[in-house]
Amino acid sequence: MGVALETGIKRRMPSLPWRRKPSAQKLIRAVEEVYYDLRRSYPEQDEHWLLANTWLRRYGSTKEAKRQGEAGARYVAYRETLQFSILEMPKSVRAMALFIVARELGAKESLYYASGFAALTEPIVSSKESGEFLDRYRERNPRTWRENQDEADAPYCLSRLWRDLGCTENRSEQAEPAVD
Repeated sequence: MGVALETGIKRRMPSLPWRRKPSAQKLIRAVEEVYYDLRRSYPEQDEHWLLANTWLRRYGSTKEAKRQGEAGARYVAYRETLQFSILEMPKSVRAMALFIVARELGAKESLYYASGFAALTEPIVSSKESGEFLDRYRERNPRTWRENQDEADAPYCLSRLWRDLGCTENRSEQAEPAVD
């Protein structure tokens, strides 16, 4: 009788945290597995490339991505993963995975992870407040920085991204020449 009562309660209250937690954990695991597969396959790539391509693997075939086209989808992927790319791995992918939990599963589900997300993203907030974000970006993502300075040849252009995000620290003129 105890099992039947517990099962009946859970069925009538589907929004309780214990009902959704496994789906968030599955989502986090799925995002992290894609990231680590990419990291193994492309060890020469830097953090922003890995995060953006993880994002593209998840969202690149959506109706919205198809409507935007390949260039538009890549731009969105780089824009959405920019902040996380200044974090050290594995914090970068975990922060992005928690962001995706909030995006896909909503506020109730992400509330369980809120304090962890805040702790992971504190370096992002502090680097923006101190004006060091771009310096940290260049340090963590030198290849992506070099390869994405010229709008004509880049999957996305940093100067366009900084402008679109309203960054006041636009330092794309400090770019180093791309080295193959």
